[in-house]
Amino acid sequence: MIELKDFIYELQQYAGQTHVLKDHYDKLSAEEKKLVMDLAPNDHATPEELFKQVFLWVESVQKQLVADDES
Repeated sequence: MIELKDFIYELQQYAGQTHVLKDHYDKLSAEEKKLVMDLAPNDHATPEELFKQVFLWVESVQKQLVADDES
């Protein structure tokens, strides 16, 4: 269980960092956003997409843990 708590902590930290990255990405011009994404690996999610995916993951983990703790 300690490893799971450590993982969840790191996932939450990762989510926070994706939020910061998204905020900085949002401030880029359209041309800069295109440049950044053109240089990204193939099929890499934009910072906006990554932010959404990670926060959905965090929410799912938290919901499951709350459900497990209440059982």
